[in-house]
Amino acid sequence: MPYTYNCPRCGTASRHYFFRANAEGHGSRHRRRRHDGDYPVGENIRRIAWVHPFARASARRPSKGDTVAAAVAVLLVLWSAWHAFTN
Repeated sequence: MPYTYNCPRCGTASRHYFFRANAEGHGSRHRRRRHDGDYPVGENIRRIAWVHPFARASARRPSKGDTVAAAVAVLLVLWSAWHAFTN
């Protein structure tokens, strides 16, 4: 599960890091550069659920029209294959 650093004071959310130590390092650099080393109230390292980019794209459910069109296409392919082999 990836991690991200969040700073509520300036609204920063880091990119996703595979290891928690990398997100903490991002937080340290952010504090040093933006807040003169001070710890903003409420900053945190958050563990986020990972969703693979391809899984997000395939999570879309087809509409009823898409399903009917696919079924008709499959039936046409099966019929043409059956017709080609029986004649």
